[in-house]
Amino acid sequence: MSATAPELPDVFKAAPEEPLRSVAGRMAEMLPPGYRVEILGGELVVSPTPSYGHNRHITLIRRQIEAQLPDSLLAMEVLSTGLSGNSGDLATPDLIVVPDTDSDRLDREWLLAPDAVEFVMEVVSPGSSKTDTVAKVDRYASWAIPIYLLVDPRDGTIVCRSDPRDGEYRAVCRFAFGDMVKLPSPLEGVRIDTARLRRYP
Repeated sequence: MSATAPELPDVFKAAPEEPLRSVAGRMAEMLPPGYRVEILGGELVVSPTPSYGHNRHITLIRRQIEAQLPDSLLAMEVLSTGLSGNSGDLATPDLIVVPDTDSDRLDREWLLAPDAVEFVMEVVSPGSSKTDTVAKVDRYASWAIPIYLLVDPRDGTIVCRSDPRDGEYRAVCRFAFGDMVKLPSPLEGVRIDTARLRRYP
């Protein structure tokens, strides 16, 4: 579940001219383990630890993608992406595909530049549907992330968006749980069998 609180405790409020990234950093340090803080559309969004059902979908899909990726790519969870600097949005997708690199500098990074990201996936939580279906569509498209896969256990649907241009995804393919999802470029050839995915109770 995600929530954007209209009133934050003073410790979470930005001082004049203080970047939201600083506030997000303070918030992340004070929240219980398992919470993540994102900045979407200039707002702080806090998400608690996902449910078993949510994580099950991520795991089933991650295993399939990992088995088909070349050695040059890795599928990871809990890795953030966003523009560098102390301002601007950042997001932590449920699943992200990025290059495998031996860069010592990159090993210490918690925030990857969007142009290093090949694929992101979000599994919709009952309380965060607008974040995943609207805010993140806009943000990932504006960052030109090649593929955004949205898995929605509320209604058993999957939307694969690709070909980002001018801040919008030009290609949109829709699937239902049970379909074989074929990913487009740059992950063409990767197939996701969704037969084991199930709708939320």
